[in-house]
Amino acid sequence: MDLKLLRRIHFLNALPPAELRRIARLAREEDFRAGETIFVKSESGGRMFIVSSGRVRIFTSSSAKKRKTFAYLSPGDFFGEMALVDGHTRSASAQAVADSRLVVIRKSDFKDLLLSDPKLTFFLLRTVSERLRQANEEIENLLFRNMLGRVSGTLNALVRRGRKFRGGVLLKDHFTQQELADMVGTTREPLSRAISTLRRAQILDMHRGHYFIRNPRRLSDLCHPLPS
Repeated sequence: MDLKLLRRIHFLNALPPAELRRIARLAREEDFRAGETIFVKSESGGRMFIVSSGRVRIFTSSSAKKRKTFAYLSPGDFFGEMALVDGHTRSASAQAVADSRLVVIRKSDFKDLLLSDPKLTFFLLRTVSERLRQANEEIENLLFRNMLGRVSGTLNALVRRGRKFRGGVLLKDHFTQQELADMVGTTREPLSRAISTLRRAQILDMHRGHYFIRNPRRLSDLCHPLPS
C-alpha cells in the first residue's frame, strides 16, 4: 500500500513512519461498487475497514422492512472494529453508498497493532466512547422526543462533523431526505414537515445541497425532552 494514502487517514496519521510501513505491509485495499454489501449484521467479523474514498452506510433493518441508519462514513472513518475487539458477531450491516475504496486490516494484525502502539489504542477507545455516547443520545431521542425533537437531535449530532460557516455550521456530508429519515427512524413525510418547521424558525437552511445549521444553539435547545 502507498504510505501517502495511509498518512491521509486520520485514524493512522499520528503513527511513526516505521509503524505506517508495517501497516502498509499488512493492510490491503478493496473496492466496492455503490450499493454493494460490505458485511451484514450477525455474521462473524474477521476484518476492520477504513474508508479511503467513497461513502459507507452503517445500518440495521427488520423483517417488516423497517430500517435505521446509524451513520454515514466518509474518507478517514473506520468501522468493523467492534466485532474484532469483543469477539461477537457484527452488530450492524455495512453498505457502500458510492463507489468506495476501503483499507482492510485482518483481526490478528489489528490486535497486534493495538498491543504495540498505545496512541492507536487510545484513539480507538476515544472514538468508541464517542459512538457509545451518540448511541445513548439516540435512545433518548427515540424514547422521549416528539418528531421535531428527534429530527433536531439527529441534526445536532451531525453538527459535530460539520464546519463553521457564516456564523453557523455547514454539515460535512450531503444527505438526501431519505437518508436523513433513515437516520431519524421515520419516513420522508414527517421528516419534511419537521425540516419545514426548522426552516421557518430560521434554525436550518440549505447551501449547495448541504444542510446549514444557522442557529446551532436553538437547535440544541430543541433536543431536550419535552415535559410530560
